[in-house]
Amino acid sequence: MAQRSLFVFFFLDFLAFTHGQSISTSITVPPLQWINLTSLLHGSTTPPALRDASIGYDETSRNVIIFGGESEGGFAQSQTYLLNLDSLSWSVPDPPTSLQSTPSARSAAIAGCDFAASNRHGFVVVGGKGDNSNPLSDVWEFDFTNQFWAQVSVPEGGPSARWGAAGGIDIRTSPVQDPVVAGPNNTIYLAGGTNGTTVNSLSTIWRLNISGTLSSNLPNDSSGYWDQVTIGDLPSRTNTGDAVLSQQIIAIGGCDSDSGDASCVKQDSYVINAQTRTQISPSGCPAPRINPVVVPNTNGASTSFSSQIFLLLGTINETLWSDDGGLEKGEVAILDVNTGSWSRILPSGDPGNSGTQAFPSPRQGSSAFAYSQALVGGSRSSASDTIIFGGQDASGQYLSDVWILRAYSGTITSSNLQWSGYGTGALETGVNASGAHVSVEYMTKCASALSTVSTSSSSSGSKPSSSSTSTSPSSPSSSSTTLPLYDTSFYHKLFAPLSLTLFLPALLLFRTFSSSFNDDATPMKATPWIYLSTILIIASYGMGIAALALSFTMISTARSLTKRGSSSSIILKTGHGQAGLTFFIGLYGLVPILAFVSVYLRRRSGGSSGRTEIPMDNDQYHDHTNSEDSGEKAATSSRDPNASITQSGLDPSRPGSPRPRSQSLNTSNMMRASNDGRPSSASDSDSFASGGPQRGFEVVNRPTRRRKPSESWLNIPPVDASQHAQRTLADIDWLQRRRSLNAVDELDYAITQVIRAQQAPSNPGATDILVPSGPSRPTKFPPLIETIVHVLLHMFLLGLCIVALIALWSRAPRAIFAVFLAWTACFYAALILFAWHGRPRYSILAVVFSRLRSQSYHPAAVSNPSTPNRPNSDGVRLTNDSPYLHQPSYRPVASDVHDGTSYTQGPRSTDTDDDDDHDEDEDTRQQRIENEIGRREVSIVTVPKRKLWITNPS
Repeated sequence: MAQRSLFVFFFLDFLAFTHGQSISTSITVPPLQWINLTSLLHGSTTPPALRDASIGYDETSRNVIIFGGESEGGFAQSQTYLLNLDSLSWSVPDPPTSLQSTPSARSAAIAGCDFAASNRHGFVVVGGKGDNSNPLSDVWEFDFTNQFWAQVSVPEGGPSARWGAAGGIDIRTSPVQDPVVAGPNNTIYLAGGTNGTTVNSLSTIWRLNISGTLSSNLPNDSSGYWDQVTIGDLPSRTNTGDAVLSQQIIAIGGCDSDSGDASCVKQDSYVINAQTRTQISPSGCPAPRINPVVVPNTNGASTSFSSQIFLLLGTINETLWSDDGGLEKGEVAILDVNTGSWSRILPSGDPGNSGTQAFPSPRQGSSAFAYSQALVGGSRSSASDTIIFGGQDASGQYLSDVWILRAYSGTITSSNLQWSGYGTGALETGVNASGAHVSVEYMTKCASALSTVSTSSSSSGSKPSSSSTSTSPSSPSSSSTTLPLYDTSFYHKLFAPLSLTLFLPALLLFRTFSSSFNDDATPMKATPWIYLSTILIIASYGMGIAALALSFTMISTARSLTKRGSSSSIILKTGHGQAGLTFFIGLYGLVPILAFVSVYLRRRSGGSSGRTEIPMDNDQYHDHTNSEDSGEKAATSSRDPNASITQSGLDPSRPGSPRPRSQSLNTSNMMRASNDGRPSSASDSDSFASGGPQRGFEVVNRPTRRRKPSESWLNIPPVDASQHAQRTLADIDWLQRRRSLNAVDELDYAITQVIRAQQAPSNPGATDILVPSGPSRPTKFPPLIETIVHVLLHMFLLGLCIVALIALWSRAPRAIFAVFLAWTACFYAALILFAWHGRPRYSILAVVFSRLRSQSYHPAAVSNPSTPNRPNSDGVRLTNDSPYLHQPSYRPVASDVHDGTSYTQGPRSTDTDDDDDHDEDEDTRQQRIENEIGRREVSIVTVPKRKLWITNPS
């Protein structure tokens, strides 16, 4: 059921993402092949690497013209280059001596060919981006016949100066006879664009109507005028991929601001009909690109080709969009302007001499011109060519190569991928490629966003104006994307969150089981967890360092419109990079250094650092208790009074000497500071190191019984007879030292009294009932240096987690963001849960929780009105089965007594005692009674079932 729900969730999410995106695989396309002409061209005046140059073609002279553009240094150019397609050679124009004027340097201008009978045979350039990013508005025309430039006379009242506009001319459209300007006229369209400050709307269409005559004897006779058409309320755009199809302007992609990078690129497209004054906005399918190439399908093999336009090249942000490798394989995206449907086609490549198909690299700002015949080769009527020059690739390199996209005179459908000229031979290369073995591949899905990209919709951008009527379908909305300015390697994006993913559980395991955060030494069962956490921390640090190195070495920028030569350093230009580096240095550099300093200071001060060492674990404790019980039973099995005294390991007391008073092993005694000035560890060892219980009485009528091993009734740490108490004068009370040292054995007696006081077993339960029950292992604040390390560790770790979450939210799929967020939340939830239960002991959070729990804890008062609090009062009644003199005989137990490293400091509850007494044999019960009597100043006690005769040897 859970798997079905998960499937439904992802299926609905996929439907939501693909809503409005559709792809057509039923479209008819011509056989397409990429051919590289670069190695076939020659000449001494080849153009440099350029982008945003203007391009045109004259069939009469067979010359391709390249004008202007931006050089690799980021400067606008004014040079004109001609490529003769018969000789495949480059040259520069040779104008008449009197006609040496040329347009000023510019790039990103509107351009188009102006062929009007015998009146004009030229190439028109409008506006552009001049030197120092100055917008231009002048109009120039190049005469292909005499190879000179002349400025077109245009009255004022036209569009403002701009560059990066959409527009041009469809040379297949016949000239018109204008009633205002005599002669055959051609119209060049212009929409959008920018002046560097303001981006103009696509709704305002400007038409430049050119007329007159252009020749060497009439160089200044051509003229033109502007008129304006307003269509709907379209958004502002610049640096689009654009073309003119008849009287329709097609604008694809581009930006709504002149930010100079790919962060502004949009996925929307617009088809604006200047004649009918309508527009449509087809839904996006290809990946959004900046400055792609858009040309009409000029192939005449099918009537359906006349409504098709080709979207070529451009660059995409591969960190946000997946086009399934389409651009790398020379993808040709085809838009049918009548239906608004997109198709994605993978054409054949250039096999070259190696036989491996090659394609032009993804690039922006290329110059392209489409013609209805093959531009090169001997059989020109068998195909139509689109010639492409220059551009700037994704790495920022400017290009000067020349490619041909050849569309052969044939048709291909998704059900019939072999056209009539497919033949049986191999794929051909060069200008005379005939289309043998050329086929295409239909892509079956649109480009997909790798993350949810911010979209913007224009309510009016997808609808025609109220005064116009649309004859084509309209998309309900137009989406746009915002891409990042800076990008880095995929492995940085993988290693950075993965490093944190490993570090979180490693830290949790290490602080839970390591002795660095706890009192006790690491038990054997926790050793594998320590090793695992260490391995994870090492792996996390390695991935973190690798991610940091990749972020500096593999960083790139999506700049496209700025001057490459003037670009400054791109290191640490974003808040993500600055915050990430700060937290990385803190977590991976400062915290380890402070941790090593803390360890060094702790060892230098003796290794204690104010911490109390626990000498044994729970298993050792039980073993010692059982063995001590057995030894004590053996020592008391004889009825000879002197035997027990001798086996006790203590010197006989002098007659009349006062016996040291027994002490209870309770919380107050354990927490009390030592009087001898020795370290706490030494005092603890002395308190537990005793030669055995000291006895002031002897049972003389013990019957002989079968004995069986039993656990000690009091779960207290045993004494160790193998350890010897220290005999130093510092242990002797000052009053004892004033005794006469002339008397025999006086000093030895005084020292012996001190040793007996040290070896006297504690009396559990005697005073513990007066102490409120609390955690058996109280948490403690770590030392100051460790407190600083802990605070910095969690501060830097939380900062890095927040930085990673922000980056995943903006760039990664939502599923990855959700997984990392859940992982981080689980870590902090486990941290709080362990701290609530006091793990680890040296933790600020655990101390806070412990104090909160202590304030809210109130031990239950247990009263026994039949037994007074003072056992020696007149009303004392020893009617209970317990050997205790104090009432009540039990106290509440802490909630964390299950902790294996804590000790139970008193008798258990009466319910438990009842069950134990039922299973306890007489030997064990007798022994625990005697043990308790030995810790009290008691002479006689009466117990049910037996009467004991007790003698006092002293």
